[in-house]
Order: sequence, then structure tokens, then C-alpha cells
Amino acid sequence: MELSHARTELKHVFTKLIPDQWEILLQQLDLLDEFGDVPIGLRNSFRIGAPRLSSPTYIPNNHKTATDRPHIIEEHILSELSAGRYAGPFSQDVIENALGPFRCAPLGLVDKASSPGKFRVIQDFSFPRDDTPPSLNAQINTDNFPCEWDMFPDIAKAVALAPPGSVAATCDVDAAYRQMPVHPEDRHQTVVHWKGCFFIDKCVPFGAASSNGIFGRCGDAAKHIYSKLGFGQIFKWVDDYIFLQCPETTRDLSAPRPPFADLNAIYAVADQLGWPWKKAKTRPFATTFAYLGFEWDLRNRRVSIPTAKRQKYTSQISVWRSKPKVSLKDTQEVIGCLVHCALAVPPGRPWLHGLISFAASFPHAYSKRFHERPTPHLALSEADWWTNTLSNPECGHDLPVPSEPIPLQIMSDASTSFGVGVIIGGHWWAWRMSSGWKKPGKDIGWAEALALELAVSGVIASGVHDCTIRCLCDNQGVVHAWAAGRSRNAFQNLVLMRTMTKAWEAQLTVQVVYVRSKDNLADAPSRGMPPKAPLQPGLLHIPIPKELVNILIPATLYK
Repeated sequence: MELSHARTELKHVFTKLIPDQWEILLQQLDLLDEFGDVPIGLRNSFRIGAPRLSSPTYIPNNHKTATDRPHIIEEHILSELSAGRYAGPFSQDVIENALGPFRCAPLGLVDKASSPGKFRVIQDFSFPRDDTPPSLNAQINTDNFPCEWDMFPDIAKAVALAPPGSVAATCDVDAAYRQMPVHPEDRHQTVVHWKGCFFIDKCVPFGAASSNGIFGRCGDAAKHIYSKLGFGQIFKWVDDYIFLQCPETTRDLSAPRPPFADLNAIYAVADQLGWPWKKAKTRPFATTFAYLGFEWDLRNRRVSIPTAKRQKYTSQISVWRSKPKVSLKDTQEVIGCLVHCALAVPPGRPWLHGLISFAASFPHAYSKRFHERPTPHLALSEADWWTNTLSNPECGHDLPVPSEPIPLQIMSDASTSFGVGVIIGGHWWAWRMSSGWKKPGKDIGWAEALALELAVSGVIASGVHDCTIRCLCDNQGVVHAWAAGRSRNAFQNLVLMRTMTKAWEAQLTVQVVYVRSKDNLADAPSRGMPPKAPLQPGLLHIPIPKELVNILIPATLYK
């Protein structure tokens, strides 16, 4: 009887999504060619992406995070059984007779970032980490499970360009991964084990490398359906969605459109598809919205870090900083938070160099994951900078309206033979570098970064602000460092810090673009030679950082 039940459950495709309705709507909106795999997968279940298990049954111990809080695991199992996503409990013999050799992944708990004190149950499909036997995730090629991601720059651009009167709502999919059925042929890979009992999991689990891509295909299809139906600009990050709509006066009314800023219209489409919005987490249409951990302001075109997040991050930094020695894991967690913050605080990107270098100095072998080290001064000073920055209630920045660079020629260059040269518009400037400037860490890359800083300072001194400028540089290292927002070279990184801060204060978006040396007009003054006419010596005073006044000496060049 028990074996018969297990075999029946093994074949059962479980999903509340309605495949026929997905197919009908995708066909009506000319999306079926792109997303035809979605209704097929909903009918027949999705493959998880790993070869069939050839080794004996594998049942590792569950993680301590789970065994320390057994009531949470047991509540979770009861909830999944009630929802119809688990089947069981079964004995090991019954599972093996129904599925053949199977594998379990250790159960564990992770904190829910959005709900302090609450936990998410996961299966650790990256276990074991020594490949004896290979973990499930080690056998999944995530390139086979692509999906769309709307990143910070996408939202920033949309907010910056949103016309007056625009509003946005955010919606969250309920138990997103758990809506996706797993193919019966793959269910031997995801068996759940707890206290000698075994459960067949019929849905995509948290922790499998392919889970996000499996859900992501359906999520992408839903996004495009809503977009085609005229619900405005739709953005998604895993299971979080934004519906950004502009007022009727700026909308294309040539085709039927749903009512403006109407949540019920959004829900009606979802009901047709069986798409489960978690209405308790919906935030109705407004001029401000929370997304990706940031507060976005459509009216003021601004992004900021919410108060609760700022307090959480400063507390985390404080705890980390107070320890005489810290682990790689703790350091990486701090860095992860600050890299996230730097999206809303662009000048903060260079203030990560010391922290990242410190993390890189740890042994990264899994067996040494608990190794601790004293924190170096540079990493501590950067942490202090972030603590001070995050204490500001206005922590964030105004989003510049994307624009083409203004038609202003800007070039910079440096040479070890003479110094630094800059071109702004039709004028040039040159500085001789005093003897002995070249030291360990202060090389041509550092000098090239100084040249860029002087070029940006000169543009600001000329009165240019609130726009996009393009600076041409023939040093690939500087170009890439600017794009990354930081440099591995500590001295160059300090230059980037100053330059980004100046640009941010002047509301300048600075593009740094590579140019070949032979096409760089700043090459000549950097070598102590005046460039050819019609370029003229610049009369504008370009300020030099006080720590460099004895190194950079303004030069008058003669033919």
C-alpha cells in the first residue's frame, strides 16, 4: 500500500499554475515562439539539469542549524505536506523501491533578511564539497537555465526618465520556486530526510542551482505578458516585480490599455494564469517604492538606503570592527553589504579596496573557513568611512537623467619622462612631476589616474556640472578601474576616491573611454612638449590636491 502510494505520488505533476491559460495568452500576445517551453514545462514538469544518479543511495546528516531548531523543520514539513508539494512520510526501502537509488541534501536554516527572527528552510545541494560523491549542484550547468534580471542600473534609468505623475507598485510571488513542478525522473535527486522519515518533493527546491532559472523562465513569461497587455514598464528580480506606469497624458492610447494604477487589473491577469501574487506583500501604486533593498523616489528622481537598512549595516560593521580577529565569512558579509550600499552611494565604491584586499589575503580552502586574522588599518578606516556615511539620513544620491556626453574634448595622459598632461576643449595644461615620485605602488598607472583626476577637476573648475562628460585615456588599467569603481592598487584607489567624490558633488556622470596613444592629444604635454595648434595653453587654474603640491608642478612649455 505504501509503495503503491509512493509510485502514484512520483508520477503526480503538482502546480497551481494553469498551463492551458499560459499557452492561450502567450499565443494571443505573439509570445509563444519565445516562451513555448513554459506551458510544456508546467504540464510535464521541469528537468532539474543533472544526470541520473548512478551511485548508491546517499543520506548525509542534516546541518546543525536544522537540528538545533527541529520545530521549524517539522512545521515546514507539515506545511509542505498540507500544500501537496511533499508526499510521505515513507521508509528508505519504499523510496528505493519506487525511485531506485536516491540522494538527500542536508536540511538547514538561513535567516530571512526581510523578517528578523524568522528562517527559511533550505536543502544544501552543494554538499558534499569534496566531491565524494559529487554534489547535485556540481553537476548542474546553470548556463542551461538562463533568465532575465533587471539590475540597479535598469531601475535607476527608469526612475530618472519617468515623467511627472509616474507611479509604481511592487508585487511579490508567493512561494515562487515551489510553484514549479520537478520532473518525476529527477525526484530521486531531491528526497527530503528528517529523523528517519523520507519525503518525495514534487516541486523545485530552494538551494538547487537550476531552481532560479526554472522559475525565471515562467517569471520572464509573466513579465512579458504584463508588458504586452499594457501594464507599463515591468521589472523583476527573482520573485519581486515592479509595475511602473506613467500618467494617461504620456501613454500611448492607440491600443486598449488596462486602467491606470489599478492593482485589481494586475490581479485579474494573475488569476487567469494561476499566478500567485502574495497580496500581503504588495505595495500599492505610489511615487515612492522599495526595491532591491533601496528606497526609490519617482518625484525627486532619487535613490536612498532605507533607515532600517542603514541601522542594520552600521550595527553589522560595529560588531565586525569590535573583534580583535575576524573570519573570512564575517568579512565577506560586511563587504557584501557595502558593495550593495555603494550602488546608492557612488563615491563609496573606492572605499572598498582595503576590505576586499583583506578578504583576498585569507586562505580560501573550505577546510580553513574558520581561520581568523587581525583587521589591518586600511580596512578599519574604510569601515569607519562607511559607518559615518551610513549615519547620514540622506544616504543616497540623485539620479541623473541619462544623457549623451556634452561635446567637450577631454583627454589626459602621463609619462615617466616628464609628468602629466590634460586637454580640455581647445586648451592644454601640463605639470612636471618632481624627481623621486616613482615608488613602490606609485607607478605609471598611478600617474595616469592623477592625470584623469586633474582633467575632471579642470572641467568642474570651468563651471561644468549636472551632465555627462567623456574623458579619453590611453591607459587600459585606469579605464577598467574607473568602470569597476576601484583599483587593486591602493595609491591609485585613493586617486579614484577623490575623483569620484568631486564628480558626485558636481553631479557629473564621467565616462572614461580608451583612446590609442597616437590619438591622445594629451600625450605631447605629458612628455614636456606643447601640442600643435590650434590648441592653446590653458589659463584656468586647476586645483591640485594638497598632498600632491610638492609632486605636481605646473609647467610652461615652449617649442
